[in-house]
Amino acid sequence: MDRVFKSKVGWWYHLVLLVMVASTVFAFVGGKSPVTMVMLLLFTLECIHMLLSTWYKITADGYLIAHCSIFPEKKIPISEISSVEVTVMPVSSYALSLDRLIIYKGDTQWLLVSPVNKQDFVKLLKKHNPDIRIKDPVI
Repeated sequence: MDRVFKSKVGWWYHLVLLVMVASTVFAFVGGKSPVTMVMLLLFTLECIHMLLSTWYKITADGYLIAHCSIFPEKKIPISEISSVEVTVMPVSSYALSLDRLIIYKGDTQWLLVSPVNKQDFVKLLKKHNPDIRIKDPVI
């Protein structure tokens, strides 16, 4: 059976969302240019959509699928995952929190994710591929 893990959401993401909503409201109330209003509204709606649609699925047939809003889904056979490591790298990724995991494919960083329950996430990955190395035992 497939299992879906929602992305953990960090305080900074809530702050960005609050600033976007406030900026959009002030643009409409303040009579800014229509282009400014539309752009702010679109960015705000995209932030909300990301909040509601960022998740990671571990499928029964052994795949990890990462989904983040309008961005292309990323899919990898769990058998190709070599290791998992805890990180707080603030680079762009399919993660809404800085409490992240790096998924490695071989020696290459494949993706950063931030599942709400990291322990269950890693445990399920290891169930599909017991050879996955955990680089940080804090998980």
